[in-house]
Amino acid sequence: MRDLLALGSLICWLVLMIWVYRNSPDWFFVPFFFVATFGYLRLMQPRSS
Repeated sequence: MRDLLALGSLICWLVLMIWVYRNSPDWFFVPFFFVATFGYLRLMQPRSS
């Protein structure tokens, strides 16, 4: 189940990046991509409790 959830999250991420790329200028997409990818990876890190 966790693998399916991770795959769904990755697919949604790719769809969002494609949508932003098609609907924004290049000067906006490149910094947005790096910041958003870094934030996504930080969000997906396993938490230690």
